[in-house]
Amino acid sequence: MPRRGEFRAFTDQMLEYIDQFRAAEERKRSVEVGSPDFIAAAEEASELSRLAFRWAQMQLEMARAIQAKGDQVASDVRLVDVVPRPLDRVLAHWREAQLRLETAQPGSPEADAAVKDIERLRDEYQADHKAQKADADRLTDPRRSD
Repeated sequence: MPRRGEFRAFTDQMLEYIDQFRAAEERKRSVEVGSPDFIAAAEEASELSRLAFRWAQMQLEMARAIQAKGDQVASDVRLVDVVPRPLDRVLAHWREAQLRLETAQPGSPEADAAVKDIERLRDEYQADHKAQKADADRLTDPRRSD
């Protein structure tokens, strides 16, 4: 079940999608209709809209899961007041890369880039998680030095 910081990182990512989508739409306005630049901006906007839609679906599923569980994660907390931990941001970027892989054409440069990002982010998450666990262990048992 996601933590508040993870929810915040997910909403931050959604806002990034919206900003990128808006920028692609603005580029389309500034170039000749039907030109290669117009087509490139339209393709980028299409891809970003698919990602934003899937991201919104995932956030809705997470919210409904929390509601169904009766968890008090959101009882009196506003996400605007929550600061995600670096681990939460890594996890959000990792899931974003997985969505990019799902929407990319198999074997395409986009799919290859998503796979590389997934591998890098998985390694980063595991290393950060291990480091945080070691720090927590040291705090609870000051005799530990590993």
